[in-house]
Amino acid sequence: MKFRVLAAVALAVGLVTAACGGGSSVGSGVNLNGKGGGGALSLGSTTTTTLVATTTIAPTATTRAPSATPTSPPPTSPRTTAPPAPVYTITIESDSSGQPPFNPPDVAVYQGTPVKWVNSDSKAHSVVASDGAFNSGPIAPGASWTWVASSVGKHSYADGTRPYAVGTLEVAQK
Repeated sequence: MKFRVLAAVALAVGLVTAACGGGSSVGSGVNLNGKGGGGALSLGSTTTTTLVATTTIAPTATTRAPSATPTSPPPTSPRTTAPPAPVYTITIESDSSGQPPFNPPDVAVYQGTPVKWVNSDSKAHSVVASDGAFNSGPIAPGASWTWVASSVGKHSYADGTRPYAVGTLEVAQK
């Protein structure tokens, strides 16, 4: 960058020198005796000189020029597995919570969806499907159990410790 500025200054000085005449010195061509003549300037007379200097500095490239043979991006392998399905959560409530024992009590999900039961009670509970599709065993307070909804159909289930606590899980094919 410094070199460019110096080159531009040198060019401008050269243009000014050329416009004034190569062998000129200060005061040359000025008639100090006040008598005009011979095209020389007299003291007190005015003249107008227009100097036009054009400087063009080409920017330097900051990136590499493309190669003669374009390169293609590396091939990407196709996805072999589907992204994980979002988990559907059902809360196991206590009898005194004012909520249904399974909240929500009726759920519909697509096949392959993980369904998670979270025990929010201070006692252990379980989730048992009436058709035998799933059985959680005891779920400790604060713990959870997850089942992937793989069998299409409507599954009624109950809490193994509270037979009156029931819910339904309907699994639809994608």
